[in-house]
Amino acid sequence: MDQFNLPRNGNEASEGKEGQTWHRKPRFNTQISKKVDSSTSHELTNLLNKTIEAQIIPRLLMQHGHNPPDVDSGKAGVPISSDEVKHFAELLIHSSNDICLGYIQALRLEGRDLNEIYLDLIAPAARRLGCYWELDEQSFTTVTLALGRVQRIMQELSPDFRNNESEYKTLSGRALLFAMPHSQHTMGVLMLSEFFIQAGWDVTTVANPSGEEILTLCREQAFDIVGISISYELQWDAMQELVQAIRTCSANSQIGIMAGGALFNAKPELMDRCAADICTLSAPDAVIAAENILKSRV
Repeated sequence: MDQFNLPRNGNEASEGKEGQTWHRKPRFNTQISKKVDSSTSHELTNLLNKTIEAQIIPRLLMQHGHNPPDVDSGKAGVPISSDEVKHFAELLIHSSNDICLGYIQALRLEGRDLNEIYLDLIAPAARRLGCYWELDEQSFTTVTLALGRVQRIMQELSPDFRNNESEYKTLSGRALLFAMPHSQHTMGVLMLSEFFIQAGWDVTTVANPSGEEILTLCREQAFDIVGISISYELQWDAMQELVQAIRTCSANSQIGIMAGGALFNAKPELMDRCAADICTLSAPDAVIAAENILKSRV
């Protein structure tokens, strides 16, 4: 789920964790101008300075027996700006993994939390990359390579992210997460799995599965939650059929099924027609919704 919407039950809101009421979120605004501005030399110098501070100086200090600089909490609580998202998206296209990781490390040294970086920097930068392709500002190959870089960066950050104390953790179970067959990008599933694992869930992900592979897993293993990412309307009928087939064959008669992805951002009205139990937009919302399903069984 490149993005996940909130739990739904007909047209009624439902109670979330700690009495929070769930409502539908409006579509995220991912519009960008037709022209993608080039970074000015000042901006590029800024990015280079951030990388030097985050990567090179700490390594030099450690090589000479000194401790790396402490985290400066001065920007903790300050939202990541749209300019920072734009700069990071451009780094993903034009620079190396080390430079991109250095930019993230610089934000961490400023006091930014990894959860915030995942949700407010990496996810919107990935959406921006998709917009570049849709507006024909970047080629499909360029965007695909940049999204591949995002996945490698998340794999590098994963140990630290999973060690973060999750604010969403109350109950945990077993989750099966996958993108619909023939999906071209699966970064959303990777991000969602990170949040579920951080919250203590036992997560199974499947890359490029067939419908039959998914049904076989559901017959053989009693998952509490199945999460499906859908990107294109051409996948809609197949997803609706797959949801019903999972319910029929699941080893867990109380299995919860959630759906999300880029399609629901583009056409939020489809949420009311979705056969899944829950539609969600963000990974934290998906984790809380899954935990609410477990609570309802107790």
